[in-house]
Amino acid sequence: MYYGWRIVGSSFVAQLFVIGFFTYAVSLLVEPIRAEFSVSLEQVMYSLTAATFLGLFMQPVGGALIDRYSVRTLMGVGAALYAIGLYAVANSANLIQYIVFFALTMAVANALVGSLSASAVISRWFTASRGRALGVSAIGTSVGGVVIPALISYWLGTVGWRGAMENLALAVLLIVLPVVLVGIRSRPSDVGLLPEPSPEGMTPGADQDMNMGDILRTPAFWFVGLSLGLLFSAYTAVLSNLTPYAVNLGSSKEQASTLIMAVAIFGFVGKLLFGMAADKFSLRAALWMAQGLVAIAFITLAQASSHSLMIVGASLLGLAAGGMLPVWGALMAQVFGLISYGRAMGLMGPLITLCVMPSFTVIGRMFDTYASYTPALYLFTGFCVVAAALLLPLKLHRATTSS
Repeated sequence: MYYGWRIVGSSFVAQLFVIGFFTYAVSLLVEPIRAEFSVSLEQVMYSLTAATFLGLFMQPVGGALIDRYSVRTLMGVGAALYAIGLYAVANSANLIQYIVFFALTMAVANALVGSLSASAVISRWFTASRGRALGVSAIGTSVGGVVIPALISYWLGTVGWRGAMENLALAVLLIVLPVVLVGIRSRPSDVGLLPEPSPEGMTPGADQDMNMGDILRTPAFWFVGLSLGLLFSAYTAVLSNLTPYAVNLGSSKEQASTLIMAVAIFGFVGKLLFGMAADKFSLRAALWMAQGLVAIAFITLAQASSHSLMIVGASLLGLAAGGMLPVWGALMAQVFGLISYGRAMGLMGPLITLCVMPSFTVIGRMFDTYASYTPALYLFTGFCVVAAALLLPLKLHRATTSS
């Protein structure tokens, strides 16, 4: 077996715990935190807003570090800080402490242990199968979307939200940290190997060492970044409120948790399909398909009159989410190459963050005003339409056949 698949496996585990919690399970904490500190939904959403704000600074730093230093070391340090941060969250004495500890933990974990590091290191190991490898690694987020919410739900019922955070911190320390240190290697040359060969007769595109100014002056950076920023802002805000949305419509907490699981399960399928498509078809078309599925999911949720329809909407959302990470990773490698990959991804992070950051407050404010999530769902559907239009001027160049 090619050694690179060990890298994929280790990245799989890391994303399971990082994305599985911050993307899929965090909504389970909303109601316990509101009850614990007697605050509004908007106030709880400040934790996510603060976390995305810190990402403005952490992601470019993380990207630059990834291009320069050992990814294995960076992910190891990030995993340790992640565990410490979760323990601090569990011991928050008030809402301010909760917001600060949560924001620091989420920003550091995403910058050093999440998809940024995973996509960078996998792209160095794979060429012909890059999309598939990125897709398999990203399946960790879907598995995490099943496992982590299930664990958090169980712990919430047995040891409360504080105990749940302490247990998750211990799991990160005992599972993620050892897996990263044993399995991750920054480059094939670290173990005397070469990257996966390109398909016969094909040569990879130019791989320039671009500085941050060069990257920011590239039109494709802005087309891709703004398109993904609008898509992620809509998707993340809705997903973080999926559980309270279902409860607000009369579902039980147990039924609400099945929506998160539906997103994760169909995300598994989406990552496989989109990952394979990224190696064979237009990356722009794949991203358009993901954006279209998100829009359809929002409309379905807005019109949902039963739990069954909510499941359909959540399933479509998961299928679309499956395409986001592998297509994004393959797209960035094609546009910016591997030498500048970390810097390009790190710079795009803040651009996406600026789009995502207000969305949590917007959905919280709209719910507090209208006592319904429907207006926000239609607003975010419009975001998806604009996001798709931004990809129209994007020019992509496929690898060329050698003579």
